[in-house]
Parts: sequence; C-alpha cells; structure tokens
Amino acid sequence: MYTIIVVDDERLTLDHLANYIEWEQMSCRVIATANNGRDALNKIESLQPDILLTDIKMPVMDGIELCKQVHARFPAIQIVFLSGYNEFEYACAALQHGACGYLLKPVDNEELAATMKMVHHRCEEQKNRLHSTVVTAGEYMRELLQIGGNLLSGLADEVTSIYNRYLHLPAENKTFYFVFISMDEYMLLAENPLAIDASPGDFSAAERLEFFVAGLPGCIPGVLTKLRDGQWIFVTQEANSTAFTHWRNQSEHAGRWISLFLTSSPQTLLSFTKKWPNMLKLRHYLVATRGTGLINDSWENVNVTWRKEPFPPTTRLIAAVQQNRRDQVEEWLHDFYDGGLPPGNVSQVFVETVSIFDSVFSAIGANNRHLQDMIEKDATFLGRLSLMESMQSMKTHMRQILNLMMDELQASPVDRHIEIVNEVCSIIRKNYGQVISVDELAELIFLSPNYLRTIFKDITGKTLLEYVTQIRMENACMMLRETNIRIQEIAKRVGFESPSYFGSAFFKRTGLTPNQYRTHAKKGSLP
Repeated sequence: MYTIIVVDDERLTLDHLANYIEWEQMSCRVIATANNGRDALNKIESLQPDILLTDIKMPVMDGIELCKQVHARFPAIQIVFLSGYNEFEYACAALQHGACGYLLKPVDNEELAATMKMVHHRCEEQKNRLHSTVVTAGEYMRELLQIGGNLLSGLADEVTSIYNRYLHLPAENKTFYFVFISMDEYMLLAENPLAIDASPGDFSAAERLEFFVAGLPGCIPGVLTKLRDGQWIFVTQEANSTAFTHWRNQSEHAGRWISLFLTSSPQTLLSFTKKWPNMLKLRHYLVATRGTGLINDSWENVNVTWRKEPFPPTTRLIAAVQQNRRDQVEEWLHDFYDGGLPPGNVSQVFVETVSIFDSVFSAIGANNRHLQDMIEKDATFLGRLSLMESMQSMKTHMRQILNLMMDELQASPVDRHIEIVNEVCSIIRKNYGQVISVDELAELIFLSPNYLRTIFKDITGKTLLEYVTQIRMENACMMLRETNIRIQEIAKRVGFESPSYFGSAFFKRTGLTPNQYRTHAKKGSLP
C-alpha cells in the first residue's frame, strides 16, 4: 500500500477524496488530509507519505509553493495536482515544479486510476534507485571504516546524504546513532548447525540468526550494513538500549548470541570512524571476558583491565579430576576463566587451555585405553574450542570434557558395558554393508533396544547411527582410495541403497563428493 496525503481547501472535495474514493483498489491508503499548504507541509514532515495529492489554489500556502518545498526537501514524494481551472498555464506550472500528474476537478475515477497507475510506477522506480544508493552507501561505509574518515571526508558527506534521504531526514542533518551488531561465536555457530538444535537439513544457527538481524530495519527505522560475516553496522535516529533489547528478545537465541554496542549520543560519520577501532577492540575484549549476548551503550567508559594473577596450577586440576572432586574442578575453572583476560587476546587462553587439556589427559588416560580411544575419536573438542572467542564458552566446553573424564574414571575398567559396546562395535565393523537395525543388534546381545542405545552413547559419545555411518564412510574412503570400483557399487557395498543419499552423506562428512575425494586421493592431495 502506498500512502497518500490529500490537500484541498474545499471541505466537500476533501471529504470526497479522503473517504469516498476506493483507494485500496489502487493499492493506496490516505493517511492524512490538510486544507492548506502550510498544514500539509507539517504533516508531510512527520508522516513522509509516498504520494501528495494537492489542490493548486489554496490560502496561506498554495499548491505551487507547497510543490516547490516538497520537491526540494523530499524528492522521493510523487506529487499530483488538482485544479478546477482547465487552463494550460496551471498544468505547465505544476509540471515545471516537479509534479508527475495533473487532474481536473471534479475528479474522474477512470482518469484517477490511470494516473495512480503511472504514479505507482514512478514510486517503484524511486524506491529502486534509493535501494541502489543504499547498497552503494554500504560499500562506502566499509571503506570508511577500513581506511578512516579523515582521508575520505567527501565520501562521508555523500554517505550522510544518502542516509538522510533514506531515513527522511532534513538534508542539513549530519548526525546519527551508530550500533555495532555482532554475532558472537560466529565461526562456532557456522561450523556447528546443531548448536541451536537445528534439524538435519535445516539452516545453521548462524544462518538463522543472520535472517533475524536482517529484519531489524522492520522493527527500528534505520540502515543496516553488513561489514563481514557475523558483523553489521546499523545507522538510526532512534537508538536506545531498551528498544534494541525489545527487538533482540523476540528471538531466544539472539539474546544469547547477538551483542550490541551503541554510541551514547548522535554523531557525525567522521566522528564515528575515529571511534570505530576502539569500539571494535572493546567489543572483542568484553565478549571475551563477560561472555556472549551483551548490550552496551557506555563502552567508551570501560576500563580495560588485564589479568594480574597467574593461571592456577595444572597439578591442582589433575588431582581434582583423579579424585573425582567436581567442586574443586569447578573452583579451578572459575580461577582460570573468570580471572580476566591475559594481555593480548583470547587466543592465548585457547593455547593455555589446549596445553592444560593435554596434561590432564596424559595423566588421567595413561592407563585407560577406553578413555584414550574416546577422546582421540572426539576430535571435535579441540576443533570447537579453537573457534571460540569467549572465555565463558571455553569454560563450559572444558567443564564438559572434564566431566566426561570423571564419569569414565567412576566406571570399572572391566565394566560389562564396555564389553557389550566392544562386541556391538565388532558386529557393526563386520556387517557394515548390510542393513543394521538397533533391534537386531539388541537381540544378538540380549538387551532391550533402548538400553543398548543408552549405554552405547554413554561409552562412545556417539549414537549407534553415527557409529554405523562412521564405519561405512571409513570403508568407503578406503575403497575410493585403493580401488577403481564404481561409486554406485561402493555405495551399495557400504550399506546405502541410494547412491544419491550416499553422496550427500559422504559430502556432509568429508566436505568432498566421492568423485572429488577419489581425484584428490590419486593426486595425493587429500586435505
């Protein structure tokens, strides 16, 4: 629906145009009326209509003067004149001052419909041009932030002009609020689609949050510019933390993963580009130390304090794990991850965490083959850890792996469950090319299917389906590397009835199609 303001000093004509024309059939909606140009201009400034339908001969300010001012200040508004005077000079004056149509009173419905159709086309063209300029402004914004506003002051002025037109602000306006939006742990969410329990084949968590951020201008008027994956700048005239909190709370997951850093007052684009490097650094520091999902409009007053205390000794953690003292493990985690960021960045915390994990694992798993196998196969632990930018995320992840170790230490080395799982794994490795069901496996070892599922996941950290798929893929990779068997036959041999489903599963696991994997293997260039 296009919005219209109707202006006429004749009460009956104004009432007829506002209330008795079937505007909805022309995809229009009257949002205000006025009986002179000055009143109309005030309403245009606040309501920003798409179309102005105005009489020419009016008191206080006539239609020609109104047209001049609207065309100069709001060039996107399409203007159609009304007049009871069928004289050539009125039409010429109207068109000369930016009108796109001219109607005689009393208005003929067919003529009005034809004019509105033409006006709609002009509105669409105007919106497309404006959208194009906003895209260009985004490119300029990225360049300004990268190079610095002082070197490109002319470019900053051009971007400011585009923002004013898009946000319907006076041309002389120079200041805006700037909001830095970041998707925390972007790489972690992008690499792990199930982080927000997305179903297989669904969008990843990162993609779903990107869609959510893209809808921000629909809630708060402004211009959204994507800087890079997981980072945006939002330019607006209505920045306050309450409004953004309300928007973000519309998505439970945005509240956890989206951080917002707002300028505390409106400022010029050049001023913001000078503050940008510090805003970016402070955002990284605060997310690293305080965790994800922050909203901060006082970041300029934050004092960066680096860690003063040394990291707690690893021997203390090893002793707590060996004795299964989970309270002491929690204390150690607090001292390590809540004691502040060491000078530099969070990558140092990652390096220290990996070193500590290796030490704990070497001490705890030295005589526990099952734990060794389980940790070594769970390569995602270090991979996920390397993607994290928050020490709180690292803390949670480390707690999970330490609990896994302590759970294993509680079990007997000759636990019957381990023997059962080993037997099941042996059956799967021997029969991976056949249809394998949980019911059949459970029947072979005299257990209920649900109980088998539980102990298998507890011991291996994987579901039965995940393990079957792993064995099938390992054998498929071997056949692709060492034989010339057709891919369709390989799919069948490793238990896939559908070659296309095999290809999809293979790509999901390796990042390559079967043909690509075979080609890389022959060249000796497998990743």
